[in-house]
Order: sequence, then structure tokens, then C-alpha cells
Amino acid sequence: MKKIQRRKSPISNKRDKNQEFFHYNFFTKNRKGLSEIIGTLIVIALVLLATTIVWGVVNNILKDKIKSSTSCFGNFGKMTLDKKYTCYDTSTNPGKVRLSLNRGDVNLDEVLISVTNGVETKSFKISKTSQTVAGLTYLNGTSTVSLPPKNGGITYIYSWTSDAPKTIQIAPVIDGEQCEVSDSISQIDNCNLLPA
Repeated sequence: MKKIQRRKSPISNKRDKNQEFFHYNFFTKNRKGLSEIIGTLIVIALVLLATTIVWGVVNNILKDKIKSSTSCFGNFGKMTLDKKYTCYDTSTNPGKVRLSLNRGDVNLDEVLISVTNGVETKSFKISKTSQTVAGLTYLNGTSTVSLPPKNGGITYIYSWTSDAPKTIQIAPVIDGEQCEVSDSISQIDNCNLLPA
């Protein structure tokens, strides 16, 4: 006798497929797909973390550079040498350099002054607070010196023991940052030859 096979109804076939779909085997078959997604998310998170760290370092470097450049920006020419009253006096021994500084409307910490004759260079600083600087006095002989007031000027005398100086340069210091040379004189006249 022949066995009669019973046909499964389409409904029961569907039910079996649904059970297979939600069965544990579905997740085990697709674990590789999940691990790829998790791996991609981890790589994205690492890239974001590295970008944040690099940006933090670069940002700090840029802030420092911008701060130093903004301190000096717009202040060029606001601290100058008055060429009319800057000269070299050969009648004294040692010789004396007369420096006349004019200050505009600018906040300064100090001014770096460099005097050179081509062979020897001497540099010194004049601060906003009164202090004694070796070899430097006011024109009247007072040895405690400071920067000129805003929108003012002062003449100083600096003892110079070498040949006549050839160049005088000044560079302001603003907010702790030394700026570029703001003024210089490359031909220094003899004070005795200037008109009175």
C-alpha cells in the first residue's frame, strides 16, 4: 500500500518560516554583519577622538601665535627715535650718545635699545617703571630712568666707550612680546656740529 503523504498547508509552511526567521539561528548567521558595523563605529569614534586631540593642540599653538602678533599689530611707529635730538657727543671721554625717544598712544612694558658701531653692539632696556640702567641717565643727569609718558618724549644720555656709533635701533615690548624694530637711525650726527 502506498503511503499517502500529507501535504502541509501553506499556512503551516509560513509559520515554520517565521519560526526560522526569529529563531536563534538567524542571529548566529549574521554575527559577521554585526561585528562589521561595530568595528566601523569604533573606527569612527577613534577618528573623532584623534581629531579632537589634534585640534586641541593646534588651537593652543595658534592662540599663542595670534596673541603675540596682535600685541604688536597696529603699534608700528608709535615708539620712535627723534632724529633731530639723537646724536653722538665726542667732546667727552667716554663719548656719549644722546637718544631722544617719542612715545605715541601705546601701552608698553619696555623698549629694547641697541647701539652699534659695526664692530661692537650694546643693548639695554628702558622699562615703564623707574630703574637704574648701567651707563644711562636722563639729559639732566638723573640716573633712575623710565619710558616717556604716553604721547610724550624724553632725551637720555648713554655712555659709549667705542668709536662713534653707526646705528641705533629700538624695539618695543608689548604684553611681554618683543615686537619688530619700530625705528632706527643709521647716520648719527656729531652733537657738536648740530645747530644750537
